[in-house]
Amino acid sequence: MPKIPRLLVVQRISLSHDRLMSRSIAARFGPLLGYMAHNGMLEWEEIVEDEVTVGQLRRFDAVLFNKHSSNRATDVMRMANDLGLRTIYDMDDWIIDLPMYSVTDLNDDLLANITWLIRQASIATVSNETLQNKLRRIRASVVVIPNGFDHQSLPSAPSTWHESQPPKILFSNTDGIKLVQFRKEFFKVIVEFLERHPDVSLEFWGDGFPEMSRIPRLVSKGFMENSAYKAAIRDAGYMFSIVPLGGREDPEELFFNSCKSCIKYIDYGSLGIPGIYSRSPVYEEAVTDGKTGLLVNNAAEEWAGAMERLYQDQQLRNALRAAAHADTHERFGLAAPARTFLELITGESPA
Repeated sequence: MPKIPRLLVVQRISLSHDRLMSRSIAARFGPLLGYMAHNGMLEWEEIVEDEVTVGQLRRFDAVLFNKHSSNRATDVMRMANDLGLRTIYDMDDWIIDLPMYSVTDLNDDLLANITWLIRQASIATVSNETLQNKLRRIRASVVVIPNGFDHQSLPSAPSTWHESQPPKILFSNTDGIKLVQFRKEFFKVIVEFLERHPDVSLEFWGDGFPEMSRIPRLVSKGFMENSAYKAAIRDAGYMFSIVPLGGREDPEELFFNSCKSCIKYIDYGSLGIPGIYSRSPVYEEAVTDGKTGLLVNNAAEEWAGAMERLYQDQQLRNALRAAAHADTHERFGLAAPARTFLELITGESPA
């Protein structure tokens, strides 16, 4: 019987919230590693970077880093490389050049660490082809591990879907509201919509933002562990979700935003939550307008019209819900990413 490989996930402090562990590691790799462990493909353990020792490293076959930038991360990678372990450095954002809306601040020393980690890792992985093409300027070999959803561990059957009364809208966001030119108008649209419909509340998950106090009936839900969060939003009975992301009206941020993955569509579609998405390249590639979601330009009239349309039309909500659920199950499962990742861990690079 072949040996099951063991993976160490190096945890770190969040880049955007210095009192929390990284949330992006859980969102990016929690579903994939959970799926792989459940199917007997690997065993994995998470240790905070400051606590990793040589003795601990000897228990593993491979070590995973995600957007690490600290001096300690470089020390851990050196130790792992010296032991002959496979080291994987992963990026799901272009953190080398952050947009103005980000609350993360990386100085030159940390940026130099990121570049060193990318180059010294056995393999570099990213979440999409846009990032892959960019990272190939730093190193030649970069493998795409797309984000996905573990539909086995967190099922969402159409028979369980419901809409709560009074109605609730879902909004989630971390590391700054990802709008520049449209930000003020976006929140004006939200406020006016809620003023027109006093029965509706807006449930917000994530990092606080200055405009929160001006939004009527905003309920701040804070944070949960990734799988618990997904279970909570699955069972909440949301009428629909709103997913703003800067588009072509923010040319200086457009490339950074284009490096993001469509993870909110993957999650919301998999959980039966219809959504309105900004016409940014990430969602234009993932969402079929009018079928699996609504795509809107970042303009007040388009956002207001889409929100009113979904509020008024239950048949449309149900159709979007069903189509997105089928689409995300077909395109964003974890079987293929798991096979690719296993090849990386065992040292067999995919073609």
